[in-house]
Amino acid sequence: MRQKLEFSVHIPRLFNEILLNKELTIMQKPLQITLGILSRIAKRAIELDDDELHQLMIRLTLYSCADPSQPDYDPEITKKYKEFTF
Repeated sequence: MRQKLEFSVHIPRLFNEILLNKELTIMQKPLQITLGILSRIAKRAIELDDDELHQLMIRLTLYSCADPSQPDYDPEITKKYKEFTF
């Protein structure tokens, strides 16, 4: 039986790491704009209340409840949505 591998990406942390690289300062504005757009998408995903969208937002750590460094981190919610398969 084959197991499906799924990966998560902590988008805010990834963008921050890129921005810390002094050679990539030209990327600062595009990444800030992209993060702002992703934040709006996450808010819209919450409004739509779609399980597949929730799973994607959690995999990208765009919900604070999926980010262990945030005070409202909830491992149970994260686990629940990571168990969904679409």
